[in-house]
Amino acid sequence: MDRKIRFATQSGGQPTGADWLDRAKRLEDIGYATISMPDHMVGGAWSNLPALGAAAAVTTRLRLGNLVLDNDFRNPVVLAREYATLDVISNGRVEVGLGAGWYDRDYRSTGIRFDRGRVRVARLAEGVTLMKRLFTEDEVTFEGTYYRTSQSECRPKTVQQPRPPFLIAAGGPQILELAGREADIVAVIAPGAGVRPPAPDDVAATGVRRQLDLVRAAAGARFAEIELSCFVDVTLTDDREKTIAELAEKGNVDPAVLGSSVYRGIGTLDQIREHIVRVRRETGITYFCLRGPHVEELAPVVRDLAGT
Repeated sequence: MDRKIRFATQSGGQPTGADWLDRAKRLEDIGYATISMPDHMVGGAWSNLPALGAAAAVTTRLRLGNLVLDNDFRNPVVLAREYATLDVISNGRVEVGLGAGWYDRDYRSTGIRFDRGRVRVARLAEGVTLMKRLFTEDEVTFEGTYYRTSQSECRPKTVQQPRPPFLIAAGGPQILELAGREADIVAVIAPGAGVRPPAPDDVAATGVRRQLDLVRAAAGARFAEIELSCFVDVTLTDDREKTIAELAEKGNVDPAVLGSSVYRGIGTLDQIREHIVRVRRETGITYFCLRGPHVEELAPVVRDLAGT
């Protein structure tokens, strides 16, 4: 499938409710396809679904997503109902973004046990299976290792049929394979993100292609139907090399990591535009979640490349 470029941006909130609604309207006017929200119990990010519901009420085209909800924090039967309601309120603009969790402080703050990665991924797999059934069946009975439900119903029925698209964020082999089997959108993240510093090859196009090979093998014939995504942290500057050196020193990061990273856009508007075009050409990624303080300043890039 020959996919066109589209853009999301990630936002955890705004100083006031009015600011949040105004920003959602501006992002829609700029041409962003989606507003996505992170999901952390610490750090000040707002709760996703109430904020997205409010954004839905003041926009007509902007899609509503998550990058990403932690599956462990929500019962999938309850979550499916909340998503279905948001899909109806927004007239079919929901993207279900899920992950297996990675930030141990989130777990400590909620008192939820931080299980091994393979357990969290297996629980996410069950949650996705259960939610898909709830969206598409009138009544669901499910007996899994982590979730059990009897005669569950999900109302209202979603506007998007047969269901909203599922985005899974994935960095390691097990969750990349799960994403290949189950996701409509795969958001690739650096392997070991949040656990260990990346090596230059981890975040370069070559590393991303290795990850996508795992997705492709798990997806089989349906790989062509999967939309590929990643985030890009953008820093606008007229002096790319100087800024890379400063950011590397400040963050105690290898400058080669910043300079080669698919996930970092550093430079002028023209250089950011070239970065996105190059990442698409070298990896096949077409859905870019732009992050950082310059999101609205990137309007010319969004308008030039969206839909191309």
